[in-house]
Amino acid sequence: MTAVHGSYAQDAQQKTITITDELGREVTLPVPVKAVYPDLWYQTEIVRAIGAGKTIVAVDQTADPNKNPANSEYFAEFANVPDAGNFNGPNWETIASSGAEVFFARRNSPWQDAVEKLTPFGIKVVVVSTWDPKVLRAQLPNVGKIFGAEKGAAALAQLYDDIDDVLTQRLKDAPRKTVYFENNADFVTSVPGSGWHDTIVLGGGKNIFEDVNIGNTSSASVHTYTVDPVAIIDRNPDVIIHNGVDGLTSGYRPWDKQKLADQAQRIVDRPGWSTIKAVQDKNVFVFNNFLYSALGKQLGALVVAKWLYPDRLADVDLDAYFARWLEPQGVKARPASDYLYKLGG
Repeated sequence: MTAVHGSYAQDAQQKTITITDELGREVTLPVPVKAVYPDLWYQTEIVRAIGAGKTIVAVDQTADPNKNPANSEYFAEFANVPDAGNFNGPNWETIASSGAEVFFARRNSPWQDAVEKLTPFGIKVVVVSTWDPKVLRAQLPNVGKIFGAEKGAAALAQLYDDIDDVLTQRLKDAPRKTVYFENNADFVTSVPGSGWHDTIVLGGGKNIFEDVNIGNTSSASVHTYTVDPVAIIDRNPDVIIHNGVDGLTSGYRPWDKQKLADQAQRIVDRPGWSTIKAVQDKNVFVFNNFLYSALGKQLGALVVAKWLYPDRLADVDLDAYFARWLEPQGVKARPASDYLYKLGG
């Protein structure tokens, strides 16, 4: 690749600001940013939700509507922008030639490589893990400033805060129910350091594997940790939550409910699992990640709270909050029930 700094010359309408990203890195860049590469669909959603979708000049494979039929409508506007491929090892030349001014990265992305490879092209690297609810909320003001979309960022922050208020008020003094979270594969769970774990805690639950510390929380490995199935039985969770159905990619287009039901049944049919309280009480849930991960998984935390404490949140309209997320994405609202399943229906 050959650096062509002139391609990224500062526009007369842009000014320079310095922001501190999630990792404490001070990044100086011209604003408003007019061209960005968001390195995962979480990042793409946030940029679009604040009203800066037109600045996206390249996407990764998860936000390419041509590669995920479930999102062909949701990400249709990006059908003709360059696809930089796998988010953990993108095509740097595609990004460099896209005209991007900023590489909008997660902390568990190859952001260090991005700094090395993209700095010669004048492309700045900003790290904000938009899958991490607390990080997202703290960084939304910065994200708004970067794109000159302060109003849109404030609206997202308000949605986040409204959900946070519900969780704080309705879960006050609630006993913490124990949760086994299974991440898209048998006996693979999530532990502290992952956004999945955060949803359990924010939703008022206690992760039965919260005592597991795997160290490097900047690594993508925080999302997956294989456990002994006997340990799950021994820890006897009140609730079981399973992400996904094998072979299906999550997206705006819902899955056949029977596939969710079949996944739930496969869980309860495991040897010895009939002794688990969650199975006996039919508190086994399967979800499509499209809803659960919305707004940095803050919607997921609300889902968890409604599952764990249905009486306390009986009058909380999940659909209304979900619609407030989908509106700035430019698609029609869908009922949350399209993406969620409880054992027994």
